Amino acid sequence: MNENWHQQLKNQHREHLIEAGKQLFLKHGLLQVKIKDVCAQAKLSRVTFYKHFQSLDELMLTIQMQLFDTLTEHISQAARPQEKGLAQLAAMLHAWVHFAQTHPDHIRFIQLFDMNYEVYRFPDELRATYDEFTRNGKENHFLLHALTAGTADGSIRNPAPPLKLAQFIFTVMMGMLQKMVTRRSGDIHPLDDQMMKQLVDMLLHYASHADTGWSDSANLT
Repeated sequence: MNENWHQQLKNQHREHLIEAGKQLFLKHGLLQVKIKDVCAQAKLSRVTFYKHFQSLDELMLTIQMQLFDTLTEHISQAARPQEKGLAQLAAMLHAWVHFAQTHPDHIRFIQLFDMNYEVYRFPDELRATYDEFTRNGKENHFLLHALTAGTADGSIRNPAPPLKLAQFIFTVMMGMLQKMVTRRSGDIHPLDDQMMKQLVDMLLHYASHADTGWSDSANLT
């Protein structure tokens, strides 16, 4: 019982540090936050911080990977394997929009991190860890099962290979969602329901029709 209590407390401290880091990075940017700021926000000591993270860089990468996993898990759970691939894709895209509506900070942080990753000087070890994380995510794409199933059952007719199509849909969805949840004049710009519905309908039409002109658009991804 005592060991379980200590583990639960340790897990709580880790989550408090992650949440504090997310809030501060979003408010001040990736370069302006210090470890002491995170500790103050989380109401924990530097000693506790170093029990969980070796550096602020490791905290930053941990937040990014955790948020991305949370997003993709939420979307994946919306799919129903017994349905046709296109129906699974539709459910996942709608879940994606709903997630962005209810968790705009997740989308904003992923955008902030992606915008700074190439120019930020992460240690080689951490960069290798994140590069492996993103490579696995692309190769085992969370949309891949629905698109592969749809190709097999005929509901997905886009001539692109399922993995390429998954990566294209991801780029379009995240680009639009990130644009829609950007802060403007200190306020959160709300998602336009009609615009998001049109985007989802467009992507579903794109996936389900063979005459999409993929050979031209594929060069853009």
